[in-house]
Amino acid sequence: MTHTVQCSSLLPSAKRSLYATLAAFMGNNDSKRLSELTVGDAKRILVYGTIAVLAVVLFMLLIGKVLVALLMGVVVGAYLLPVQERLEKRLRARAGSAIITIALIVVPLILLVGYTWHELYGYSKLVNEKHDEMIAAISRSLSRYLPIAREETRLGLQTAFTEGVTRSAQAIQALRRSAALLLASLAIFFFTIFYVLTQRVRLAGYIKVRIPGDYLPFYEKLTQNIGGALRGALFAVLVDQSLKGLIILTLNFVFDVPLALVLGLVSFLLGLLPPLGEWVVYLPVSAYLLVFRNEPRNAAIYLIIGIAMTVASTLVVRPRLAASSARRFGFYWMLIALVAGVYTFGIAGIVLGPAIIGFLKTVFDTLFGDVRYETSLLKSEKEQQAKLSPEKIGERRQRA
Repeated sequence: MTHTVQCSSLLPSAKRSLYATLAAFMGNNDSKRLSELTVGDAKRILVYGTIAVLAVVLFMLLIGKVLVALLMGVVVGAYLLPVQERLEKRLRARAGSAIITIALIVVPLILLVGYTWHELYGYSKLVNEKHDEMIAAISRSLSRYLPIAREETRLGLQTAFTEGVTRSAQAIQALRRSAALLLASLAIFFFTIFYVLTQRVRLAGYIKVRIPGDYLPFYEKLTQNIGGALRGALFAVLVDQSLKGLIILTLNFVFDVPLALVLGLVSFLLGLLPPLGEWVVYLPVSAYLLVFRNEPRNAAIYLIIGIAMTVASTLVVRPRLAASSARRFGFYWMLIALVAGVYTFGIAGIVLGPAIIGFLKTVFDTLFGDVRYETSLLKSEKEQQAKLSPEKIGERRQRA
C-alpha cells in the first residue's frame, strides 16, 4: 500500500518534467546554445524527431491516393465561402447553408453526367447494332481516298472494331476496379468542402495557435502564395474548359454533327482529365465528317480548329488565366506549374504543380526578404557605371 502511494505521488512530478522538456525543445527556446545540450537532450530530440517523421510518413500513406481530392476540396471550399456566408446570414444555420452551397455544384453535375451517359449509352447500342454497315461505309470511303483494296480494308476494320470492343470492355473493368478509389475521393472532396465551410474559424485558430509567432511572415506568405496559385489554377481550368466546350458545341451546330450538346459536355468533362482531353471528341468527329459525310473540307476545318484550340489552351490561355487570377505569379511560372505538373504527376499535377511553385516562391521570399534598392546589386552596378568615363561605358555596351 505504501509503495502504491509513493508511485502515485511521483506521477505529477514526472508529468511536469515531461512538459518542461517538451516546452524547452518545442517552444521558443532559441537562447540556449547547442554546446549546452546534454546526451539526454540529444536522445529526446532524436526520439521526438523520429516520431514526427514517422507520423508525417504514415499520414501521407493514409491520404496519398486521395490527396488531390483533399486539396481540391480545400480550394473549392475557399471559393464557395462568399456564397455560404450569404446563405448563412439569411438561414442562420451554418451546416444547412453549407449543404445548400454544395448542392449548387452537385445537382447540376449529376444532371449533366446523367444526361451525357444516357445519350452515349443509346448511341453505343446503335453502333453495336449497325457495326457491319458502318464498316462497309468506312471501307468504301477509305478505298476512295487511299489506294488499297476494299476487302483488305474491310478485314482490317473488322479487326480494329473487335479490338476496340475488347479495349472498351477492359476500360469498363478498370473503371469498376477503381470505383472504390473514385467513391473515396468524391467523399473526401465533398466532406472537405463541408468541413472548410463549417469549421473554417476553428481550423484557422487550431493552426495559428500551434505556430510560434516568429514564423508569422512565413505563414502569411505560404497561405498567400499557395492559396493564390491553387485558386488561379482552378479558375483557369474551369474557364478554359467552358470555352473549349462552347467552341466544340458551336462547331457541332455549324457542321450539323449528331449529339452536338452531348459532345460539348463530354469535351468539358474530359478536358478536366489531362490524360484525355477534348481531342477525344474532335478527332472522331473529324473522321465522321470525312468518312460518313464525305466532307473533307469540313473535316479539315474541324480538325485544325480542334488542334489549334488544344495548343492555345495548353500554352497560352490556361497559364494566362491562372496568372491573372493568382496575381502573384507571371505567365511563365504558371506555364511551368501547369504543364510540368501535369507531365510529372498526371491528373494530380493540376493541383501539385501550382502548389509546388507557390511553396518555392514562399521559401525564396522568406530567405531573401523584401526587395530593397538601397542594398541591391542593381544600385551598386549603377554607381560603378556612373564612375566610369563615357568611353569605357561605350566599350562595355559594344561588348555586350
